[in-house]
Amino acid sequence: MRLTGPRILIVLAFLAAGCDHPTSDADVVAIGVSPLTLIPSFSPAIHDYYVRCNSGHNSVTVTVTDGSGSQSTSPDLVEDEEIDVRGEYWIRCLPHDFPMIGVATHPDAGTPTPGWYLVNNGAYAIVLDTNGTPVWYARGTSASDVDALTPNAISFMPDSMGPFSYSSGTRFEIHALDTLTVKTVMAVGSPTDTHDFRLLPNGDHLLLTYPIESNVDLTGLQAFGSDATIADCEVQEIDPAGNLVWSWRAIDHVDPTQESSEPSVLNVNGASIVDVFHFNSIDVDAKGNLLLSARHTNAIFYVDRATGKVLWKVGGSAYNKDGAAHIQIVGDPQTAFNMQHDARFLANGDISLFDDHGATPGVARGVEYTIDLAAGTAAVVFQFSGVAQSQYEGSFRRYPDGESVIGWGYVATDPRVVTEINAAGEDVLDITFGGGSPSYRAVKVPLSQLDIGVLRATTAK
Repeated sequence: MRLTGPRILIVLAFLAAGCDHPTSDADVVAIGVSPLTLIPSFSPAIHDYYVRCNSGHNSVTVTVTDGSGSQSTSPDLVEDEEIDVRGEYWIRCLPHDFPMIGVATHPDAGTPTPGWYLVNNGAYAIVLDTNGTPVWYARGTSASDVDALTPNAISFMPDSMGPFSYSSGTRFEIHALDTLTVKTVMAVGSPTDTHDFRLLPNGDHLLLTYPIESNVDLTGLQAFGSDATIADCEVQEIDPAGNLVWSWRAIDHVDPTQESSEPSVLNVNGASIVDVFHFNSIDVDAKGNLLLSARHTNAIFYVDRATGKVLWKVGGSAYNKDGAAHIQIVGDPQTAFNMQHDARFLANGDISLFDDHGATPGVARGVEYTIDLAAGTAAVVFQFSGVAQSQYEGSFRRYPDGESVIGWGYVATDPRVVTEINAAGEDVLDITFGGGSPSYRAVKVPLSQLDIGVLRATTAK
């Protein structure tokens, strides 16, 4: 399906006089956009490009060269418009506030496998190709958690808040690109949190919310007292009609005093809220049980869906309110993960996560643990380390094709947003954003998940 809209600009169908069908002489060998810079540099094998536009109108000259010579046209471009050259090459006029993008390849290690990277920066939810070209984007106020859970649909939160959502207006949007429709999904009873958004086989969604609880006794946790106000965490299952069909409350199963190890305080409308748990990811196994990451406990929890009981936990304190088995981390070069994100089940039974390592000596990394429930141990079987601690955010995904993708979160000394690693653990691609603003996650989906024609036609819609 090819959608069209007012931002599509068609130029230069064929160059050769009297040519009604492309020939070898009509094969494009160069495209230039003056005075702007075409990114990436032109190659006949690359079909998507961009130029960085100024706000308002941009007077440019587009020159296309083939075996018959060169031809130019001078369109007046505005932000978001697309130049379509012969239905073969597409050039996007990026808006002036779009993040600066850098790309570093490592050809000695190979090339990244085909696919789309889903990231965010500032107001933008973004889809990048493996050349670092934005082939789709949409605006919010503070976009986050971009994903493609079903074909030709992109979900993200357009109005995210940090460190957790405390405004009633926050929501996830699912943009069905082939129908140009948008569905909104929100938590019930308290603000929708940005940290994760998962699709279940029955069509329901899982998300997080942080209900505020008063009069909580935190005696024994640092200097907090017996009458604290905390940000609890609730996992909610929301059906397609927006109804709450299942929920799980952290405070019922995780002790805020004995299991919180990295609490922080947020001032909301003059009230001090203690963020004791900070759950930030949800995954579901074939049994329907949940794997939950709680950054401020330095632990991940395996939760029985039917009873809500925590069956085991990895990392953090040995104590658990439900009496869960404590899986001890052994032989870890960095001792244990710290302030982690994005815990996921792998097909082989292992668990991957992004270790921010934000509060203990060490560096951020993507790491995979093998879990031995009989022995009660978790051992590192793979890791790829960064250059410094990540202060927040980040992701690590391992894919069936053997590739892995890391989203680095916020590392003050490292502008990388995406790193792709091959099956041998070698870096094949790095993508950076200028300005020091991170992407919450970096998720890669196969080409078949998002049709390129639909992406081009629905950008900035």
